[in-house]
Amino acid sequence: MERVLETADILAFDLVAARHHARLTGHVRRIGDVRGAHDLIIAATAAATGRTVLTTDRTGFCDLPGVLWQALPAM
Repeated sequence: MERVLETADILAFDLVAARHHARLTGHVRRIGDVRGAHDLIIAATAAATGRTVLTTDRTGFCDLPGVLWQALPAM
């Protein structure tokens, strides 16, 4: 774990990310979609920091406005 922490950026879930989270939560509720709570936190943090989510789970991040994501091959 220490090696991961030494090489990975640790991003705070701050007020900007919380605002993105509220927007995304509202969006999925309006369209009647269900997303995992952790997926929305990841998506909101990515949107707040201008990052792209790399994922093998296309359903967790597709069609979220303002969220950039890229599908990776399943392992």
